[in-house]
Formats: sequence, structure tokens, C-alpha cells
Amino acid sequence: MSTTTDSSSGEAELREQVKVLGEKFLLRTADQITTLRAHVARLRAGDEDVLVAMQELAHKIHGSGAMFGFAALSDRAGEIERLIAADGAAPDLLGTLVEELAAALETTRARKN
Repeated sequence: MSTTTDSSSGEAELREQVKVLGEKFLLRTADQITTLRAHVARLRAGDEDVLVAMQELAHKIHGSGAMFGFAALSDRAGEIERLIAADGAAPDLLGTLVEELAAALETTRARKN
């Protein structure tokens, strides 16, 4: 077997593994959006303790989304992360950004199918 064939096979396998990981990321992100929505509801009820958890989730989505090439998801999550760092408790704006993140997820999923 030639080196070119080995290299092509390895690259194809790597691309498939990244594709599978990307799909897992999208599934996990859907669950994380559900959690973010619950946190926004708690924030609206006055529970500012959820801000740290929200910022951590947004940070994970921001970084992983960029790594997998899902720019819209990464950008929306980055906005959530920055808003929490700058303003903290802005439940209405955070709620809007979480819904924009959810819309970006649906758009990303539709493009992948």
C-alpha cells in the first residue's frame, strides 16, 4: 500500500471523527440551551447565582462552536459570555441572546442536513 493511500485513508477517518464529534456538540448544545433558558427564568425571578453557570456554559459553546466551524453558534455564545462579564444580571437581553443562540443552532442543523 502506498503512503498516499495511507495518508488519504487517515485523513478521511479523521474527517469522519470530527464530523461525529460535531454532531455530538450540536446535540449537547441543544441540551445546554434548555439549561440556559431555565437559568434565564431563574434570573428573572431574582436568582443571580445562575450567572456563573450561564457564563460557563456560554464559554464552552463559544469555544467548541469555533473549533467545529460553527461561527454563528460561537458568536451568539460569545455575546452571552461578554454580556454576563460586563453587565451581569440583564435577564431580558440574556433571554433574547439565548433565543438567538437557539435559532443559530437550528440554522446550523438545517445546513448540515
